[in-house]
Amino acid sequence: MFLKKFIFVNWGNIPQLEFELGPINLLSGGNGSGKTTAADAIQTIMTAAHENLFQYNPGQDETTQRGRGGKRVRTLASYVLGCDDGSYARLDPSDGYLAAVFHPTKGESAEPFTAVIGVRAWLDASGGQQVARQDDLLFLILPGEELALAHFVRDDSTTTYITPLDKIHKLLIREFGQRRVQKYDTKKTYLRRLYAVLRGQHDSVSEAEATAAARAFSRFMAYKPVRSINDFVAREILERKDLGEAIRSISGQLKTIHAMERDAARLVESIGILENAEQQASHYIQQWIELNSLDFTLAQYDYLQRQRDYIKAKKQQSDYQRQLKENETETALAEQRLQQIHEQRVQLEAQRLGIDALQQKDELEQQREQQQKQLTDIARQLLEQDNSLDRNLQATKAIEKDLQDAGLMEALPLLADLQIRQLARSVVQEGGRGELDISALLQKDLTNDLSPLELHLDQARAAQRLHNQWHEQWHKQWRQTGSSAGGSCLHDQLAKLMHKREARYQQLKNQCRQKQQDIERLQAKQVNYPLYVTRALEAILCDCPQADPRVLCDHVEVSDPRWQMAIEGYLGMARFSIIVDADHEAEAIRIVRRLPGRDNRARIIQGGKAQRDAGHSTLPAGSIIHLLSFSHATARHYLTASYGNVVQVPSAGELRQTRRGLTADGMGAGGYSMFRCDLPDSELVFGVAARERALKATQQELTRLNDEWQQANDRMQQAGQLLENVKKLQPLDYADAITRMLEIHRELQTLENLLAQLDLSEHKDLDDKLTTLREQGQQLQQQQGSLKEGKGELQEKMRKTGKRCEALADEQETTQQVVEDCEQNLLAIATEWPNLDTDARLATAEKEADAMTAEAAASAANYRQEIERNLHSLERKMDEAIQKHNQHCLPGDAIVYHSFNGNYDAVLFRAICGLQRDLDRVFNRLKNNILVEKYDNLRQLKESFNNAFVTHFCHTIHQAINDGKRQIEQLNKELQHHRFGDDREGFRFDSDWIPEFRDYARFFEEVIKQPGVGDEVDLFKMALSTKSQKVREELMQMLLDEDEHRALRELDRIGDYRNYRKYEIYKEVADKEPIALSEYGTGSGGQLETPAYIIRSAAITSAFRFATGNSHLRMVLVDEAFSKMDETRSREVIDYLTRALGLQLIFIMPTSKCGPFMDLISNEFVFAKCPSEQPRGQLHTRVLVDRKQCNTEKIQQLWANHKRTVYQQAELDFMDEVLAAE
Repeated sequence: MFLKKFIFVNWGNIPQLEFELGPINLLSGGNGSGKTTAADAIQTIMTAAHENLFQYNPGQDETTQRGRGGKRVRTLASYVLGCDDGSYARLDPSDGYLAAVFHPTKGESAEPFTAVIGVRAWLDASGGQQVARQDDLLFLILPGEELALAHFVRDDSTTTYITPLDKIHKLLIREFGQRRVQKYDTKKTYLRRLYAVLRGQHDSVSEAEATAAARAFSRFMAYKPVRSINDFVAREILERKDLGEAIRSISGQLKTIHAMERDAARLVESIGILENAEQQASHYIQQWIELNSLDFTLAQYDYLQRQRDYIKAKKQQSDYQRQLKENETETALAEQRLQQIHEQRVQLEAQRLGIDALQQKDELEQQREQQQKQLTDIARQLLEQDNSLDRNLQATKAIEKDLQDAGLMEALPLLADLQIRQLARSVVQEGGRGELDISALLQKDLTNDLSPLELHLDQARAAQRLHNQWHEQWHKQWRQTGSSAGGSCLHDQLAKLMHKREARYQQLKNQCRQKQQDIERLQAKQVNYPLYVTRALEAILCDCPQADPRVLCDHVEVSDPRWQMAIEGYLGMARFSIIVDADHEAEAIRIVRRLPGRDNRARIIQGGKAQRDAGHSTLPAGSIIHLLSFSHATARHYLTASYGNVVQVPSAGELRQTRRGLTADGMGAGGYSMFRCDLPDSELVFGVAARERALKATQQELTRLNDEWQQANDRMQQAGQLLENVKKLQPLDYADAITRMLEIHRELQTLENLLAQLDLSEHKDLDDKLTTLREQGQQLQQQQGSLKEGKGELQEKMRKTGKRCEALADEQETTQQVVEDCEQNLLAIATEWPNLDTDARLATAEKEADAMTAEAAASAANYRQEIERNLHSLERKMDEAIQKHNQHCLPGDAIVYHSFNGNYDAVLFRAICGLQRDLDRVFNRLKNNILVEKYDNLRQLKESFNNAFVTHFCHTIHQAINDGKRQIEQLNKELQHHRFGDDREGFRFDSDWIPEFRDYARFFEEVIKQPGVGDEVDLFKMALSTKSQKVREELMQMLLDEDEHRALRELDRIGDYRNYRKYEIYKEVADKEPIALSEYGTGSGGQLETPAYIIRSAAITSAFRFATGNSHLRMVLVDEAFSKMDETRSREVIDYLTRALGLQLIFIMPTSKCGPFMDLISNEFVFAKCPSEQPRGQLHTRVLVDRKQCNTEKIQQLWANHKRTVYQQAELDFMDEVLAAE
């Protein structure tokens, strides 16, 4: 891009003009005429007068814009106010404009544009010294537009005026449109856009690129000695690759990685402390359970011992009773023998008296005794029958009442048979004994009066018949309707009904108990898992505790209650999948596989694979995952990978078009089918709110089940009572017994009459036999006395044994109460720790107590003391671990524990149960959520660091080194055909490695050549040479250095590829050795100035990026040009700049020195300062500018003719001198 036109408005004392510029432009005139003022205007457009980028009046050695020693320097405001030697042409606030119109050259694709800088300045006369002050600044770029002077200096019908600075922007927008007028608020943004549009770009270049180009343009304006060839090439020719941000980034990343690793290590340590505390708490809980179980076992053992002692005492008591009974039997036997002797005595006395009828009398008395005995037996039987009749009547009354129950009739339709109901009524009404009182009758002497029995015999037979029919009604076989086979009797059907109702009662009892356990778990903030999940957890914890098994539902919460039921219903039993540590997933599923029966149905989540798949998936906007929060990373990964594409759908109509979707009211879609997926509140498990809903629903279900249980109990009791009454019904032979009793009474009357008719006479006394019988009788009486004494002793033993049994019974009751208390303690533990299976624990303890010996009981007591000591030790260790955790954790992760009051009791156990849950909650959050997330972030950060270090650091430096080398080679190609001066000098760039940086370059090269570069590369696992490994360690130490400024300075030095080589420029003359310019001190000023322009032109082509793209800034400005070079060298340099590099040249030269170059220039601008008749502010002079467009061909012809004339005149003068000498 060439500078086609430049517009001056209120700039110095240059008139308001447009300069049309060509390929080679000369600004000439006398000293102080305004040449440099015009050049500074162009410099202002190209640098925006940015600090450290511009140098006003550079040809006069004002190399800085900061005044030194009180020296006044030119400023943007002083130019606008027309300052000249401390006086100002414009005293009022003034607006000044500079506008440069750039146009593409041949082969460039960029469009023309105009860059505008507007300045408003005012004169500050306070303090006794006039100072130009800048008030406002405007930067505009108009792509595709070429402005003219008329846009800034407007002419109305009466006067000409400069467009105000605050209106120019709107006026230009009105004329060209908003898109064509780009305004910039700062110098940096203006420069970035300026050098972008010069390259044909529609955006902005980087700040570094813009400032480098502006600085190169400014430095090219005037010849300055190059103090260091190496620094010049490195700093001005080679472009700096700004790696400061990349270095800070990777340094920050590495420090973050190390900080995160330290945090992770501290987190792991804290997790270890928590795990230890949790283990201590869990061991305390288990030891407390073991202690209470042992107390139950010992109490049960004591109870069983008391029971055994009681049974032993009762057995001894029974033995005494048996011995007492034997005594009574022997006493009775002695009595019978004594009676026999008495009878023999009577017989002998009868014989002695000589009575013949005595034998007949004895026979009759014997028959009478037998009949009386039979009468007694029949009386006893009749009494029993009478009692059975009473029982039958009472049972029948109860049965008749039960037959009125409709529910019973519905359960047993046969009971609704009218015959049964009528028979029951008949038994109640007619089946009694009538007016006959059997008990009173049996107490009377019926020998003479049998009329009461005779009168009620018929009534008894009718009652007997009814009772037997009633009994048969319940026990006869009933034929089933529509079946030829015999059915079961009513009694059996009632027994089946009783069994059915008892089973229903037991089922509801178990359900109520299970619901109560569920409520206790929910109140303890725990979920009721399916049985097979619980057993799988127990198996994994037993065989592989390091797997840390957890259930998915404990780590998921639904944020929107409206979707709770639907989401859980859609997931179904997947909610109870088991999460284990990724390294133990295979072992966990093997453990589950080995479980018996249906207990091997539990699912083990593939946590590692779920994490990888979840990382590659993108959740849709309406995914149900957005409604969930997680306390376990694996839970999040699993649900994201498995259900991430399930979306929320508002209606069933839209659901039918959804691949996997869910509505809030519990309708789901998946697998090309739609289905119902709602759940009752009692089955909800995701989150605290869900468990509260489940608790409330479960409590309501328990209330309902209790009501059903009570109803089932009533029905069972009713059926049981009816069955018991039916069992009481007995068949009767009541009337038959009365009939037999009447017959015996009649026989007794006959015997009595015969005995009354006997006539007995006296017989002869048999003294000898009677004496013998008397002696035997005396012996028997003595035996009876001994038996009475033995009876007394046995009765005393019985009394003592009875007292012992009573004492043992009391002890048994006491120990039984202790057993019940211990059992209640275990049940109370289950309330606080629902994982305890109290039934199994109690059953095991009962078995142990039953098999326990005295030695085992003593060992158990010692073991109990050991458990107590363990409890003390575990509590202390747990407390220490919690204190240690609280010292290092975040405030939100602190564990509160202050319930211990010195007593190891149920209160402490309750506190430790809650503490264990808190420990597990924090442990899970730290290990399975925060630590996993931190490791994931650490992995990503390491990947990012590896990528940044390899790509943005190593690759950038390695590439920059090669690019710098190629750039030097390109410059050499451009210079190899150009020769300067009479000696035909040539110039060449060269470089060589600096040893300090050679190892770094080799390290970067080895890293770049690694086969894994571009993929996931671990910088610390690369196979590097020993030197490169050392370099890597040095770089890591620098990146981690606590002195950040020192480290960044050193890393910035290493990251600057220009420091890797030492650069040199060689001057080459035919037949001579190359001369290094860094050592060249013997040449003349012109000889030194020539390479200066050569190397500065290399710097400017580098800054303008000639090597990239097809559009570039191709304009350079030279002030006080070629002041130390002769004509030939100057023309050769101009030719190199314009022809070889294709640059547009604007150079400034006094009129006295510009003659030799007139045949080269295309445009000349001659400045002249002359007196002014009318003062201009404080000035009495004005500047005039003569703009010329040169005809180069004619000038070259005139210049050639003039040269010939001069040569001819010189020859004539020489000849005249020769002739004169002769």
